[in-house]
Amino acid sequence: MGRMQLAIAIWGIVVCAIANAQELPPLEAYGRLPEYDMYELSPSGKLGATRLTADGRDLVVVFDVDTAAFVSGADAAEVNPRSLRFIDDNQLVLVAGRTIKSFAVRDSFDYSSAYALNISNKDVCVLLRKAEELYPYQSGLGRIIGSDPESSTVYMPAFAGSAAPALSVFKADLETSRGRVLFKGNSRTIDWFLDGQGKRLVREDFDDRKNVHKIFVYPRDSGKPRLIYEEQTDIPRFGAVGVTEARDALVLLSRAGGTGSVSYYLMSLENGEISGPLFTESERDIERVITDIDRVVYGVEFAGFKPTYAFFDEELEERVKTVQSRLEGVSASLTSWNHDFSKLVFEVAGGWSSGAYLMFDDVYGSPKVLGQMRRDIGPEHVATVEIIDYTARDGLSIPALLTARPDIREAGKSPLIVMPHGGPEAHDRFGFDWMAQYFASRGYLVLQPQFRGSDGFGNTHLLAGRGEWGGKMQSDLDDGVEFLVEEGIADPERVCMLGASYGGYAALAAGAFSPDKYRCIVAIAPVTDVRRMLSQERRERGRDNWVLDYWEDLYGAEASEKEELNSLSPVFRADAFKAPVLLIHGRKDTVVRINQSKLMNKALRKAGKDVTFIELKGEDHWLTQEETRIEMLRATATFIEQHL
Repeated sequence: MGRMQLAIAIWGIVVCAIANAQELPPLEAYGRLPEYDMYELSPSGKLGATRLTADGRDLVVVFDVDTAAFVSGADAAEVNPRSLRFIDDNQLVLVAGRTIKSFAVRDSFDYSSAYALNISNKDVCVLLRKAEELYPYQSGLGRIIGSDPESSTVYMPAFAGSAAPALSVFKADLETSRGRVLFKGNSRTIDWFLDGQGKRLVREDFDDRKNVHKIFVYPRDSGKPRLIYEEQTDIPRFGAVGVTEARDALVLLSRAGGTGSVSYYLMSLENGEISGPLFTESERDIERVITDIDRVVYGVEFAGFKPTYAFFDEELEERVKTVQSRLEGVSASLTSWNHDFSKLVFEVAGGWSSGAYLMFDDVYGSPKVLGQMRRDIGPEHVATVEIIDYTARDGLSIPALLTARPDIREAGKSPLIVMPHGGPEAHDRFGFDWMAQYFASRGYLVLQPQFRGSDGFGNTHLLAGRGEWGGKMQSDLDDGVEFLVEEGIADPERVCMLGASYGGYAALAAGAFSPDKYRCIVAIAPVTDVRRMLSQERRERGRDNWVLDYWEDLYGAEASEKEELNSLSPVFRADAFKAPVLLIHGRKDTVVRINQSKLMNKALRKAGKDVTFIELKGEDHWLTQEETRIEMLRATATFIEQHL
């Protein structure tokens, strides 16, 4: 079956026909959570699990892959799951999060929990709920670094103790909520790796006060840990992400000396020697490693607009490449697999797809359609996503995505929405971006520039953004507008900037530093006062934490440099604004506190500017609630339509 035949066959199965192709899907079709999300295969490949949100339901569902028959499930409405992971064919773990407040913690924080679903009896157990010594005020709880195939046990890193909590390894029972500390860490411990049999293999420490990074190896028999690596550094220069199958080396991700790209290295557990890089590409970073539940690494995913893969198993690598070559015109991301990789699940999006999960057990045959994300948005309503690049004013090449209906793209001088991503060390993906697709469906051009400072496109592009908040990172966005105007594609009199998180900062910086270029500004969960943001990080992490050094490096100014940091902050440039501003912020945002938007709203009002501020009740930083997500999209659409 050829590429085009494959696409037609897939959509013949999954697309519900829309009677009138000219009738656009409603706004709600774009703002709703995906009907199917986070699809996972069991180790045997016989079962699948997904989050299903449809018709007012929010469920975690387990079903038979071959027959699609329901097997088990649980209500997900209260827990808001963020990931799913099979332990075996009878235990599914879902990690969920919510924002909570406590009298013992100054600010609200993002509290996570892991829930184990017994597939046979449908019982749900909250892992570590009855664990002694568990520190109660921690985020990131729910990570699993190993399992015991002979019992209902998993191993979870979590902070233990009360006065001076330390990252330790807990032994957690999947049936009873009980747990106990198996291996105790110290105040400097940041990660653990096990040997596949529930014993310590590696402990990673970082001393924020002395700026020392250390790796310890534990003997297989017994005895004291052995130091194999030590480095004096303000910021760890690599991330330890897994172990080799033989468990004789630690897998590291770090920037390659030659290419500057994030690459794969090995640290010998015998002597700490680092070898590599492996799996390296000059202009592409490694996005993630492909691992099992015991953190054994089998391959890597490269970053960029469309993901590509490399594996130690050459046959597996060829199979993945074959599937991707057949799925022409879309982005195909490997999301799940069974224990021997004989069954592969891909998420496809963009081109002719508004999002679907496909399973291949024969890379040359027809895939099994496991679920469509947005049934109300057929292929005829998926706007074209085009990969372009333009030259910034200093000569740097800026990759970008341009999303538009073909008729709008060809018409010329169309209204333009510039949509910078968050991060800022992140990047957009070719695919179905629900917000970009909504505005494109309504006749707007949507430009998503990968401004300097974005990751995924090599070290030179990333580092060019250091110290350029409000500077060249910002002018890269303006240069994208100029490029589309000069090409006759965009109307210079009808340009709006819309962004969230760092993208929200960039939108407000556009209003402050380029006030004549934009007709309106939409900022969702924006940073508005970078000095206050640094103060928040210091308060939550401690004044010696390496993350503060990282942010100071990004800003190009230290926390003590008040005037420099204030010069980057839109909140102090309210007088310069000419365009109307829409501020939207979730009340339970723990990443960028809502006070950042409140300060901006107050400053703009005091300056007599046109500003609207919407607080989203119960919403977090990532717009994970369907009701408030739709509320946000409706308010943004109304605002932009009014001004463009």
